[in-house]
Amino acid sequence: MPTGVFSVLPNNFFSLLASGNRQHYSALLVLYYRLFQEYPRGLERELVVREFMNYLLLHRDTLAEEAAEESDEASGYETPELSVQEFDFENNAPANRSIDERTLASRFLKRLINAGWLGEETLADFTKVINITAWGKPFMKALADVDGGLKPEYESHIVTIYSLLCGDTIKKDGHHAVLRAHEEARSLIDALKVLSQSIKGYYDKLNAEAIRSKAASALHEHYNLYAGEVLDRAYKRLKTSDNVSRYRQSIFKQVADLLRDEEWLDASAGRYTRILQSSREECREKLKVMLENIRDDLRSVDPLEDEIDRRNAAYSRSSTEIIRAYIEPDSTVAGKIGMLIKAIQSAALGDESRELSSRIAHGIYRLGFLSPSSLALRRPKEEADFSSSPSKADLEALAQTENEFMERMRRRLSIKRIGAWLDEQGGKEKALAPTELINDEDSYIRFVYALLYGDSRNSFGYSIEENEMAENAGEIRAADYVVPDIKFRKGQRA
Repeated sequence: MPTGVFSVLPNNFFSLLASGNRQHYSALLVLYYRLFQEYPRGLERELVVREFMNYLLLHRDTLAEEAAEESDEASGYETPELSVQEFDFENNAPANRSIDERTLASRFLKRLINAGWLGEETLADFTKVINITAWGKPFMKALADVDGGLKPEYESHIVTIYSLLCGDTIKKDGHHAVLRAHEEARSLIDALKVLSQSIKGYYDKLNAEAIRSKAASALHEHYNLYAGEVLDRAYKRLKTSDNVSRYRQSIFKQVADLLRDEEWLDASAGRYTRILQSSREECREKLKVMLENIRDDLRSVDPLEDEIDRRNAAYSRSSTEIIRAYIEPDSTVAGKIGMLIKAIQSAALGDESRELSSRIAHGIYRLGFLSPSSLALRRPKEEADFSSSPSKADLEALAQTENEFMERMRRRLSIKRIGAWLDEQGGKEKALAPTELINDEDSYIRFVYALLYGDSRNSFGYSIEENEMAENAGEIRAADYVVPDIKFRKGQRA
């Protein structure tokens, strides 16, 4: 009994995409998929055959001859017989050119049905409809995406994660928001990995062109393919977008708040049980794991960007060297070594020409002999090396800390604020006693600040007067607080 993927897919599912006409089968599948997206219901067989005919009419000269079809029993699907109107009896031959376009289109459609990509259904009014199979749809979408040109996306992922986790949706349908945000975070990391790994493919192609000594191909590879498909379409968009740094700290804060919100976790886990069909505790743990994965994925963006920068720099450096070698061969290390060998050969043959010697003047040393003291030793590296620039995450965290510190400074109880508070309590008209100032915890803290400023700051606008006639060592009770028996009077100390 088959297991894995082919427990669902037919055994000959990919056979058409490995045949001689694979480019035409893939094009017909893309054609059907785009029709499928336009129509709300299944596509009538007549419409599909007509569209296939139009395609085959344009590409018939490139069709390859195919062997006779395998038995229908091997495929596991019924093969619709060709009708009399669809078959040309006068030119009944195995070669494709002996079959008209309609019969050829029907044959291609039949092979796609046999392989399990499409299905055929007869309605109550005897109309034949071509349907898409459930397992064929993801593969058709992938073919359509590749055919339409891969357009990497980075900005929308982080914006979507922010809107899902920091919007109103997280309160009512938190489980759906976390599921979707987790998918977007994974998509962002996968897109960055693909970009990083795709650069190596261009690097290998460039080296292959260099080995074949094709300057035009190397230029085309760098300035047309790599610059157009990687630099302009992906790399520049990634480096010029500030969405990651703009939203990441807010997402981190929201994830931390959600992980601490027991009430939200219980409510979201209860709704998640309807989807996952598991216990509330398992759903709760699943939500926590997804939130932690979102946080970890966004933290891994900076290392991936650094790797992309490194690969892009390596590719650009190699490409420049190869192109430079074609334009100015003597400028490269390999060119200089070749010139050195020629100079040595000329000297051995007694050639008095100094042209090569002048072209390879290195200027490294002017010694008549070499000794151990001639070696250039590398200085030991300092233990505290701050030559590398901090990562984006470190800069963002530093900026966040600075903002929080400035906010605390703005809210601090400064001399000016305490003086204004005493003025509001009537300090301009009379001396203020603790019983008039203290009525709660906030006012008690302000009183303590006023007491400290009055004792230590000459710039404070109030002076402190002690009650020398106090009976309890100069202490009184004000709103359940024991405080010194003093008064604040407007005017600085002498």
